[in-house]
Amino acid sequence: MFTIKSEVQFDMAHYLSGYEGKCSNIHGHRYRLIVKLKSETLHKEGQLRGMVDDFSNFKLALKEIEETFDHKLIIENNEEGMKLINSLKDLPMEFQIYKVEYRPTAEEMSRDIFNRLKKKGLAVCEVELFETPNNSCIYTEE
Repeated sequence: MFTIKSEVQFDMAHYLSGYEGKCSNIHGHRYRLIVKLKSETLHKEGQLRGMVDDFSNFKLALKEIEETFDHKLIIENNEEGMKLINSLKDLPMEFQIYKVEYRPTAEEMSRDIFNRLKKKGLAVCEVELFETPNNSCIYTEE
């Protein structure tokens, strides 16, 4: 089995609707995303001969993920999230907000990222998303 991996980092704020405790406020993290692709065999011919995948294609896909979330406020697209978005519209500054259909936890985000990369045709086998230097979630389909 061959496995290649690459990583990106991004800064992101999120709001966890319905959460009680220290993280109930809007807050941010420096995320570190590590993704692994795997294959039992290597490409036999063409430009990808001897490779699992082209690192350039792999990095481009990760760059798209980074740009989706980087320096944005991620909010769940639900009633509480929409109330927050509407209240932010009254402030004198403009926020870059990205709505998701799930509570933006490390667990849900790692699954979302896995599925986004899989839809791009990458042989993704593992997504590890660090929310802090010591805390991460690993998502696989195993």
